[in-house]
Amino acid sequence: MSAQEDTVILSRESAGASAATDTGAALAGGETASTVALTPAQFLEKRRSSQSVYVFDLRPSEAYDAGHLPGAYSLPFEHMEANLHRLPFSGDLMFYDGGEGTVHQVVALLNDNGFNDHSHIVEGFAALMETIRTSPDEVNYDSLTPAERASKIEQILDSKVREFLARDGGGMEVMGIEEGKVMVSYQGACGSCSSSTAGTLRFIQGVLTISLNHEIEVVPVDT
Repeated sequence: MSAQEDTVILSRESAGASAATDTGAALAGGETASTVALTPAQFLEKRRSSQSVYVFDLRPSEAYDAGHLPGAYSLPFEHMEANLHRLPFSGDLMFYDGGEGTVHQVVALLNDNGFNDHSHIVEGFAALMETIRTSPDEVNYDSLTPAERASKIEQILDSKVREFLARDGGGMEVMGIEEGKVMVSYQGACGSCSSSTAGTLRFIQGVLTISLNHEIEVVPVDT
């Protein structure tokens, strides 16, 4: 089970109702000015730069389990309508499917229910993964050497995490890296403050997972 799957509650429950399939009729007028269709490269850049992002995989759970965009939540299309009330109303909502076009029906459904600020791609999951493999702007974690992985992790922590810990008078040191696990030690005030809670660990995991395009588990250790 991935680090992200521990927090996913949308796709592992019986929805009790399937998404309406007649929303496709609203395609002509279903997308608003605040509904953005992105290229795969734009999608990944927005995912990487957003302060608060929720990426949803609309494919069947079996396809998600076989491989998905790191950090994405599984929300199969047939469960979408029954779970609209559980979607966050703040942050960037982003959606992708397998390229079969169900994302258009989801866009119409979202707009009809007051979710007017979201983005998606039409090319699907395979196009996202191909962009990760070929774009110089994306990190392909699996292709990095251990030294390159360590360097990249330090860069990400310096630019996106340590400044927040410093506000509480502390910091964080990487103690080791084993495949998808990053062992860290909190320093100074962080060792006993709220920044060492599970919520902050999930934040750090999310930052690393999205930035590295690889599911990352952050493990606190004592020194």
